[in-house]
Amino acid sequence: MQSKLWLRKLLCISLLSFSFVASISQANAANPKILVYGDSLSAAYGIAKSQGWVALLQKKLADQHYQYDVINASISGETTSGGLTRLETALSKVQPNIIIIELGANDGLRGLPVKDMTENLDTMITQSKKANAKILLIGMKIPPNYGPKYTEAFSNTYPDLSLQHKVSLVPFLLENVAAQPKLIQDDGLHPNVSGQPIILDNIWPKLKPLLKR
Repeated sequence: MQSKLWLRKLLCISLLSFSFVASISQANAANPKILVYGDSLSAAYGIAKSQGWVALLQKKLADQHYQYDVINASISGETTSGGLTRLETALSKVQPNIIIIELGANDGLRGLPVKDMTENLDTMITQSKKANAKILLIGMKIPPNYGPKYTEAFSNTYPDLSLQHKVSLVPFLLENVAAQPKLIQDDGLHPNVSGQPIILDNIWPKLKPLLKR
C-alpha cells in the first residue's frame, strides 16, 4: 500500500513539474517574470485554472499594460518544507523579477511546528533575495480551534518575517473571503470562483508598487 501511495505521489509531482516547465516555455522570454509559489489556494483547487486568482492576475496585468508573464508553480497540499526543497530549481528555471510566496496554510492545518515553518519561509526569502527577485510575502491565518498560543504564533510569523527582511506583505490572503460561506467551496476550505477576484484585490495593492512598466 505504501509503495502504491509513493508511486502515486511521484507521478503527481512529475505531472506538476511537466506542467510547470510547459508554462515557462509558453512565456515570452523577453518579458519579466512573476513567480507565484504557493499551495492549493494559488493552484485554483476545485475550479478551472482560468478562473483562479493567478490567471486573473495575468489578465489584469495585460489590461493595465504591464508586460509580465505570470508563472504559477503552486502545488496543492504543499507545505513550507516541500516548497523549500524545490525553490532553488524554480528560481533557476524562471529567474523571476518578482516572487509571490504563499505557503504555510498546510503547515498550520497539520499543526506542524511554527518554528520550522518560520525557518523554512526565512530560507525561501533569503534564497529569493540572492536570486535578485523582489518578494511579496502572503500572510495566512488558521482557525482558533488550534489554540490561542499556536494561532497567534502562526499569524505573527508573516509580519515578523516581513519586518526582518524588509519585504512587502499581504497580511491575510483570504481577507473578506474566509468568513463568507458563499465564497467558499463545499469543502469549507477553498475559495470558489466568486472568491477569486477578492483574493486578487487583496494582493494587487501590495504587488503594484513592485511592478515596472
